[in-house]
Amino acid sequence: MSNAMEATTDRSAFRSTTPSAVTAAPAAPHAATSHEGEAPVLSVRDLNVSFASEAGTVRAVRGMNFDLYRGKTLGIVGESGSGKSVTSMSIMGLLDSNAHVEGSITWHGEELLTKNDLAMSKIRGKGIAMVFQDPLSALTPVFSIGDQIKESLVIHNPHMGERQIRDRSIELLELVGIPEPEERLKSFPYQFSGGMRQRVMIAMAIANDPDVIIADEPTTALDVTIQAQVLDVLKKAQQETGAAVIFITHDLGVIAGIADDIIVMYTGRPVESAPVDDIFAHPAMPYTMGLLGAVPRSDRERSGRLVPIPGSPTNLVDLPKGCPFADRCPLAIDICRQREPNLEAIPGRPGQFAACHRAGEIVEKGLTFSDVYQVSEGVTSKFAGVAREDRAVALDVQGLVKTFPLTAGGFLRRKIGEVHAVDGVNLEIREGETLALVGESGSGKSTTLSEIMSFTKPQAGSVTIFDTPVDDHVARAKRRELRGMVQYIFQDPMSSLDPRLPIYDILAEPLRAQHKSREEIRVRIEELMTLVELNPDQVDRFPTQFSGGQRQRIAIARALAVSPKLLLLDEPVSALDVSIQAGVINLLEDLQNKLGIAYLFVAHNLSVVRHISNRIAVMYLGRIVESGSTAEVFLHPKHPYTQALLSAVPVPDPAIERRRARTVLQGELPSPSETFTGCPFAGRCPLFVSLSKEAQQRCLNERPGLTARADTDPDHLAACHWV
Repeated sequence: MSNAMEATTDRSAFRSTTPSAVTAAPAAPHAATSHEGEAPVLSVRDLNVSFASEAGTVRAVRGMNFDLYRGKTLGIVGESGSGKSVTSMSIMGLLDSNAHVEGSITWHGEELLTKNDLAMSKIRGKGIAMVFQDPLSALTPVFSIGDQIKESLVIHNPHMGERQIRDRSIELLELVGIPEPEERLKSFPYQFSGGMRQRVMIAMAIANDPDVIIADEPTTALDVTIQAQVLDVLKKAQQETGAAVIFITHDLGVIAGIADDIIVMYTGRPVESAPVDDIFAHPAMPYTMGLLGAVPRSDRERSGRLVPIPGSPTNLVDLPKGCPFADRCPLAIDICRQREPNLEAIPGRPGQFAACHRAGEIVEKGLTFSDVYQVSEGVTSKFAGVAREDRAVALDVQGLVKTFPLTAGGFLRRKIGEVHAVDGVNLEIREGETLALVGESGSGKSTTLSEIMSFTKPQAGSVTIFDTPVDDHVARAKRRELRGMVQYIFQDPMSSLDPRLPIYDILAEPLRAQHKSREEIRVRIEELMTLVELNPDQVDRFPTQFSGGQRQRIAIARALAVSPKLLLLDEPVSALDVSIQAGVINLLEDLQNKLGIAYLFVAHNLSVVRHISNRIAVMYLGRIVESGSTAEVFLHPKHPYTQALLSAVPVPDPAIERRRARTVLQGELPSPSETFTGCPFAGRCPLFVSLSKEAQQRCLNERPGLTARADTDPDHLAACHWV
C-alpha cells in the first residue's frame, strides 16, 4: 500500500470514531458526544516535520492528527526524540529555517502554517501560549519580573495604562501563588527559585487569557513538592482562563493526574491515543505497555523487577520498512517488519486507536505488559539470609557538619553569616544495602556526598569507612585504598566521561592508577563491559556515540573498575527516559546482589527510591528529619515534611490520582543561611496551623531531635514534637 493510501486509511479510521477531548479526526459528522456542536480550538492534520542533517533527512514528526477542545488537557508522552517537542514548536511557529513542515494546523479555523513570523507573533501569547521546560530560556536575566510581565501584556494590549498593567501583574502573581507580589515585581529571575520561575512563566502564559496553553516538560527538573505546586497552579490557570492545554512529559504519573486524553508517540508518529483511563487500564500497543511497565510505583510494595523496553529508539534518519518498534517488540511477527501499521480504531473501545498489527489480538486476549514483556528473576543477593546486624558497616557518619561562609563587600570581602549546608547528619549503611537520601533541592544531600568523598577530616563530626576513621592523619597508602573502596556516580554521566577519549581509555584510567598491567586492564575492561550489559567490541567508540542510558552504564562500569565496596550515587537515573531508567535500576540491583556493594543513593524521585532502597533518610535544611526502613517510612510517615513529600508523588493510575488527598506545601524552602531556634519546618508545616498557641510556641522555640515512638518500630525515627 502506498504512503498516500495509508494516510487516507488513517484519516478514514479517525472519521469513523467518536471524538473525546482529543480526537484524531478531520472535520466530519460525529455521533452525539459532549463536544456535539462545539468546534475545536486547535486542529492538527497530517503534520509532517523533517530536518536536513549531515546523516540525511530526519523525519521528526510523521502524520500527527488531533483536535483540542476548550477546557480539556491533552497529554503527549514518549521517549526523547519521539517528536513531542517538535510538534509543540510547529504549533507555535518556532521551528528554525532548516525545518520542512507539511500538513495543516488550524486555530479557530485559521491556518497557521501559512503565516509568517510577524503574523504568528500576534497569536503567540494572546491565542496560544507556551510554558517551557527551562524557564530561564524564556526569562531575560537583565530585566525585572515586572518588566517582563508588562511586556507580555503591552505587546497584545497597547492601550493598557500603567495602573492597569501593574494591577494585572499583581493579580497574575497572586494567582500563581507568588508571595508579596507587589515587591516581587521588582525582583530579577536569579532571585527566584526554580519553582517560582516556573510559576512566573505560567503567569506570563495566562496574562492575555489564551485559548491554548502548551506546557513542554514544565515540571521535569523540579522537586516533587514544587512539581505539585506547579501542577496545581497550572490547573488553576486553566480553570481561570478555560484554556485547552497540551501537556508534554515523559512522567506517566503526572499525565495520570492532569490529562483527559493521551497521545503516545514513537519515532515521530502517534502509535496510540485514547482517554486517559483507557490508556492506563487497557493499553493496546506494546510500546505503551512497555512505558507503563517501566514505571516504579510509590503507592505499593515492590513486587518484582521493573520491565524495561529492550534496545534503543530507532534512528529517525534511517527508518525501517515496517513498524519502527518491531526490533524492540516482543510480539513482532513477519508483517511487522514488512509494513508499518496504520493508527486504527480499537473495536469496542470508543476513542481508542493503536498503530499495531496485533492490537486486535492483544485486546481480545486481554494481554497486559507482564504477558508481553518477560523479565528474568535477577541475581540472588550475596547477603540473602544474613541479618542486617551481622553485616559489616560500610559507612558510619556521626554528627557531620559543613558550613560555608556568607560574605559581602567588594575587594575586601567580609563574613556576614554562614550557610548551614549539612547540620549534624547521622547515617549508617551496611554491606549489600541501599540507603536513600531524599529531600528538596538545597536540603544538603549532594553536599553530604561530597563531604564523604573528600576523604578529609570533616568540619565537625566523624566519617568512618569500613572501620577506618577519615581524618587528616590517615596514611597515604590507606587513603589510596579508601579511594578504591568508595566511588561516585554522577547525575550526568558526561561529567565523568572525557568526550575526547574512547571508552577503553576511560575505563583503563582508574586501573592504570592502580598500576595494573596491560593484560590485566584488557581482561578487566572486557569483564566490566559484560557486567553492565554492553558489547565489549564497542570500547573503541567515543561517549558521544552512545545513548544516555548506555553512557550511564559506562559511568557505572568506570566506578566499578577498581572493585569498590561503597557507591555514592547522585541522582543517577533522573535524566533518563522511563524505559531506559528501568534498565539502569535493574542493573544497579543486580550488581549490588552479585557484588555485595553498599549504595548511598541520592534522589528526588520517591517512586525510584521505594523500588530500589532498603532504608531511607529524609533531609530538610541540612538535617535528617525522619529515618527508618523504606517500607516503614512509606507506610507510616511520621514527620509532616515526609507526609507532604509522599503525598506529592504522582501515581501512574488516573483513578487513584483523582481520589487521593494531597498535602501541597506552601512557600519555598528557607535559606540555609537563616538561623532557627526551633523547628526549621514550622513556617511551611501543615500541622503547625492546627496546633494550639502553646504548642506552636514549642515548635518555634525548641528544636526537635530524632526520636522513636514507643508504639512503632524503634528504628523508625522522626524529628517532630507531635508524632
